Amino acid sequence: MMARLARECRPCLFLDTFALKWPFAGEKVVPKKNTQQYLCGSNIIKITQSFMNGLLEMMTANKWLIEPTFGLKAMRLLNAMAAGHLQKDSEKVYGARFYGMTDGTFAAYADDDDERGGSAKNINEPFINVLHLEGPLTREGGACTYGSRQLRDLMMEAADMEGCLGHLLLINGPGGVSNTISDFLQATDYARSKGQPIVGRIDGYCASAHIWVSAMCDEVYYNSPSDQIGSVGIYWANILNKDGDIDPETGGKWHIVYDPASYDKNRFVRDLAENDDDTLIKEELIKDGETFRNFIKSRRPNVKDEHLHGKMFDAKDVEGIFVVGQATMQETFNRIVELKAKFNGPKTSGRMQAGAAKENILSPTNNSINMKEKFPALFAALQVEEMQMQEGGAFINDELLASLNAKIGTLSEIAENHNQQIADMNAEHASAIEKLNAEHQQAIDDLNAAHATALEEKDNAIAALEQQKADLQGEVNAKDETIATLQAEAETAKNDVEGKQAQIEQLQADVDGARASLATAEQTLAERDQQISDLNAQLAELQNNPGEAPQAGAAPQNNGGGADAPSYTPNCYVYDPNLSYEKNRELEKQWNAEHGK
Repeated sequence: MMARLARECRPCLFLDTFALKWPFAGEKVVPKKNTQQYLCGSNIIKITQSFMNGLLEMMTANKWLIEPTFGLKAMRLLNAMAAGHLQKDSEKVYGARFYGMTDGTFAAYADDDDERGGSAKNINEPFINVLHLEGPLTREGGACTYGSRQLRDLMMEAADMEGCLGHLLLINGPGGVSNTISDFLQATDYARSKGQPIVGRIDGYCASAHIWVSAMCDEVYYNSPSDQIGSVGIYWANILNKDGDIDPETGGKWHIVYDPASYDKNRFVRDLAENDDDTLIKEELIKDGETFRNFIKSRRPNVKDEHLHGKMFDAKDVEGIFVVGQATMQETFNRIVELKAKFNGPKTSGRMQAGAAKENILSPTNNSINMKEKFPALFAALQVEEMQMQEGGAFINDELLASLNAKIGTLSEIAENHNQQIADMNAEHASAIEKLNAEHQQAIDDLNAAHATALEEKDNAIAALEQQKADLQGEVNAKDETIATLQAEAETAKNDVEGKQAQIEQLQADVDGARASLATAEQTLAERDQQISDLNAQLAELQNNPGEAPQAGAAPQNNGGGADAPSYTPNCYVYDPNLSYEKNRELEKQWNAEHGK
């Protein structure tokens, strides 16, 4: 690409910012009119205002209607150029804008005094306005090309010129910035309002914003079957810095501080840079993308869904959809002439030759057509299709005067009838108003009576409800007093029950103590009974069975102390040899429990 750019200076694929003529070291560059000369190796940056405006716009753009592969690479080139050193001294060159018809062919009008490369001030014949839409579309344009704002003004300026047949847009570009679309829409609508056709011709590339602009044309043709068209869609691309980031050029830290009350300022950028959240950006892209697709569908009714989602197509494959067919420059000129005739005069069939078109455009019939456009009511009143033209105006013969007189008489009669109808309608209107006023007053009286009755009934109902409310309130108060009495009695009974319960618990404790004492006494009595039984048995043995021999018989239990000798009572359970071990253990536990051991 650089080799091509070194050979010629023309709108390049990016703003013309990169349409550079790089001289070899030591080569002397002589600036020429309508050319661009760039010098490198200097440490001084010299950039003209138009160059800087275009550069700034492309670097700060957010929403892109541009072929993605081109857009991303272009951003890298812009960043590299912004950090480099460049000296520039150039002026915009546009080439011939106006093509006039001579001997059946169209040729460019050029004027060395016009910086735009062509002027219509010396054109005395009908002409076609040609605009170049090459390279990325921006509002400000670049070093060599105009932006959409300037192109809009140029197109509207040409549309206002007498003799403008139509407009040809030469298209070769990848798209551009989204805010250019409104300029082209304004310009094409204005030209069409003037009865001027708009034809597009693709010579290379027609993508994204360029296809949007091409859809504003009445017809679009292509130069080569392999020309590319498509990329319907929109995307957002930019490099963001958030607070605390390090600038790679200066090494300094970015400091971005917002007023706390400005929490929505740059919200979509902050969400993406700080939180990686692109929700707000996608919402805006969805809306703009829908507008893009709907516009294409409205202007290109044969388009299918497969054509509306970013795919590129060879021009020959979308004939009848995005383009009409293949055509040379001369054929597109002829087609504009033909469309102009269709827009403003009798319809023609097939393609019109340039010579015939010129003759038709300059004929009195065409002037008559222009008069018909200027005075449509007069032509309608006379019921004619044309009038004979003379210098300074139109000629009205006797037949036209008679027709005009008859029409005026008819109009007078119609006006008189119309006035009578208005008078009759006014009388009917007055009578109807009087009747409606009477009905309205009666309706008001009826409504007032009904309103008074309704108010009385409402007041009675309110009084009844107030009395019912008072009665209910008395019942409620009486029940509240009963509830208070019952609650007091319940509290007293509760206290009595609690006292009785304390007495019962004390009596139960006394009974338990008495039972324990009784059990102890019974145990003591049983032990005494056992002792008495043992003593009685010993006594009986001594009385009834004395031994005859010395020491015969059982020895006395009291060692001879006699029946009155005191006996020993152990303070523990006495083991009974006649019972089993388990039974003795059970009786021992029972005795210990009863004696508190």
